[in-house]
Amino acid sequence: MKKLLLTTAAVLLTVGVYAQGTVNFANASTTPGLNAANRQVTFGPTASQFNAALAAGANVSSNYAGVNLAGLRAALLYAPTTVSDLAQFSLASFTGGYPTLRTSASAVAGSWFAKTATLETIGAGVTANLVAVVWDTAFAASPLDAAAKNGLYGTSAIFQYTVPAGSTPAPAEFLMQNLSTFSIGATVIPEPTSFALLGLGAAAMLILRRRS
Repeated sequence: MKKLLLTTAAVLLTVGVYAQGTVNFANASTTPGLNAANRQVTFGPTASQFNAALAAGANVSSNYAGVNLAGLRAALLYAPTTVSDLAQFSLASFTGGYPTLRTSASAVAGSWFAKTATLETIGAGVTANLVAVVWDTAFAASPLDAAAKNGLYGTSAIFQYTVPAGSTPAPAEFLMQNLSTFSIGATVIPEPTSFALLGLGAAAMLILRRRS
């Protein structure tokens, strides 16, 4: 009986390890094996609404034009290919914290320092939907926190990645070849007067409906 339990435990452990796919979470065109397509992050048209010094279309860095953006981080969301609603995506895990964006002095501004991302429920040979996200940790510790959208924030389009199978996959197989460039900006939050006007409008509509 004891031998059976040990065997079962070993099988479960093997399955658990097998079910964790990994990704080389890199977007720099200078990464060996990553083709030259532009994957670098830029400031979106709403960036100036957050800070006038941030030029739309410029590559994002952690220290851009004298603006302290040292809190910028990149993360990875994943889900089965049948899922397209970001609210149902999971957050990939990183050892030692989320990757940081490079500084403005870097030749690859708009990219982040590469790390290995773990997809805990995606096994070898399985294709998953991925989304890269960049946000400012000065506003939220996790990109899934609602407050993350109060600062510079942006997500890539959904792209697909297949976890390498086989005993010795080539390093290039772990790269995110399908990721394309995306921009980050600031979420525009209505001023209190705007909220008040919206409330008055809703109240007026309710009164008119009751009278009719």
